[in-house]
Amino acid sequence: MFSVRTTRGAVSIILTDVIICAVSFGITIGFLTDSILLSFYGPLFSYATLALLSCIVVSSSAIGRLYSLMEYLHPVDLAKRITPTFFLSVAFTSIFAFLAENLLIFRWQMIPALVLIYAILFFFRYLIFFVLSKNRQRVLFLGYSGLARGIIEDDLAKRFKGYEIIGLLATADYRPGEEFYGIPVLGTVSQLEQVTRDHPVDTIVVALRDRRGKLPMEDLLRCRVRNVRVQECWSFYERIRRKLPIDDFLTPSWFVFENGFYQSSLNASVKRWQGLVVSGIALLVFLPIILLLMILIKLDSPGPVFYRQKRVGMNGKVFHLLKFRSMVHDAEKTTGPVYAQEDDPRATRVGRVMRKLRLDEIPQLFNVLKGDMDMVGPRPERPFFVKQLGDRIPYYNLRHTVRPGVTGWAQVNYTYGDSVESAKQKLQYDLYYVKHMSWYLDLVIVFLTVKEVLWGGGR
Repeated sequence: MFSVRTTRGAVSIILTDVIICAVSFGITIGFLTDSILLSFYGPLFSYATLALLSCIVVSSSAIGRLYSLMEYLHPVDLAKRITPTFFLSVAFTSIFAFLAENLLIFRWQMIPALVLIYAILFFFRYLIFFVLSKNRQRVLFLGYSGLARGIIEDDLAKRFKGYEIIGLLATADYRPGEEFYGIPVLGTVSQLEQVTRDHPVDTIVVALRDRRGKLPMEDLLRCRVRNVRVQECWSFYERIRRKLPIDDFLTPSWFVFENGFYQSSLNASVKRWQGLVVSGIALLVFLPIILLLMILIKLDSPGPVFYRQKRVGMNGKVFHLLKFRSMVHDAEKTTGPVYAQEDDPRATRVGRVMRKLRLDEIPQLFNVLKGDMDMVGPRPERPFFVKQLGDRIPYYNLRHTVRPGVTGWAQVNYTYGDSVESAKQKLQYDLYYVKHMSWYLDLVIVFLTVKEVLWGGGR
């Protein structure tokens, strides 16, 4: 249920899809194509066509959200997603066949290959759904709290997510037979052992706020030795929501003694070199786009091409962040510092497009090379807002214990925010990243960022 595991599963499925493409392509070519023609063009043609076909299938599947494991509810819903994805792949294949006639000799043979690919994909996805649905964790809540209510009310909790909330044990406020936001009350806290014997339970989530004399430690211990997992509510919340709760649940001592929030010197070195390599390659790849944007920005509105702004970095150090100018010149001259908005009226015509595609962030790659930022990390904020948010949001300055990033865990999981509440939500994702920071998670975030830029998503 960890987010990294979920994303790792998606990456594994992508690799499996590529293998399915290779097998299906080989079968189709073997049965429907003249072997003399194939031998004439050689294996290079086959590899190029296979690579193109794999890109088409993976791209279409990403657009059709076929890599969201948590959204497989029923084979009918799966068929509703695969069908338009198949026709999208056919459309992409037809376009490439028309534009690159010399490359795609076997144009009509590609359609049977796609039919076979998506037939296998449907069977493979259904097999995943069948296996995972038979192994869902049965969860029992011990007590209730605002955090428990948030989990239960969450729409994701009502869809397939690898677990099933079977019920709740309440205090005196609720009686057996009643419901707590749609979840049945199976008994009282004192009936824990009996309820776990009457109902199969894999995980007990302890959600009692006031535990003085109310926590049945002996019953919990007996459940534990029967291989029933016992978790704190905040820990369960972290696993399924992929962020840390910060309101009234986490204390300074928790941050001190909790696992995570540690990066070895080796991981730090790998992360730094990873950022240098990725940013260097990205600058070379984006060089034509950079030159084009510089011209368009200059033609679109008066003012400089680049925009330098003070931001707070690692350990509170202030640095100058570099961006393409996406707003009118001196946009804050009369208003002072204000939050940028999703549809900001101050944005120029070119700026709106750049912000939509995140192209205005490209110059920050120079900040990465300089060492002020990494490719991945909490987004740096302006000193004016850091002072405000630090006074109003607990643990806000913990996000400054690592280098800020061009992209981050909050950016791929949360929409555009322009308020204290949205900053609090993003902080929960940032703290999750700081706790679980690794080179692999960085690669996952880069992958998800590219996916959002190419196929849509929030910012």
